[in-house]
Amino acid sequence: MASIPETDASAPGLRGIDAAALDGAVGFWLRLAQQQDLRGFNRTFAPFGVSQVAYSMLLLIAANPGCRQADLGVVLRTRQPNLVEPIDGLIARGLVQSRPDPDDRRAQTLALTPDGETLLARLRAAHDGLIARYRERLGTEDYDQLNTLLRRLVA
Repeated sequence: MASIPETDASAPGLRGIDAAALDGAVGFWLRLAQQQDLRGFNRTFAPFGVSQVAYSMLLLIAANPGCRQADLGVVLRTRQPNLVEPIDGLIARGLVQSRPDPDDRRAQTLALTPDGETLLARLRAAHDGLIARYRERLGTEDYDQLNTLLRRLVA
């Protein structure tokens, strides 16, 4: 019988449930892992008021100053319209600046502001702590293997 993580076995209706059919259901385990990761991320990043998408965008903008919003969408595998609100929020907070693209006046380029760079340093430290907890729980080799396998799965 498979056990389902973070389930209270004493909850009504759960006694005697055979969950073996879920053992090989990759999507089921990915969903649970994603939910657990999101809870950990949200707990860690709540004091900063930054979502996973916003953090990802800050990382990409820091590594690629002058990039366009459309470029972020491609890397994040997200439609460009879904990035408008998070980018506008980062701009409104004074973390990112938007400037006309010198090569295409219809487009905007993005760069971190000094405040954005300062906050990103703190966010990276917080994220490093989150990853350290995963490495402690799984072991470094298994954590690295998990990353490799997930990349292969989505490739």
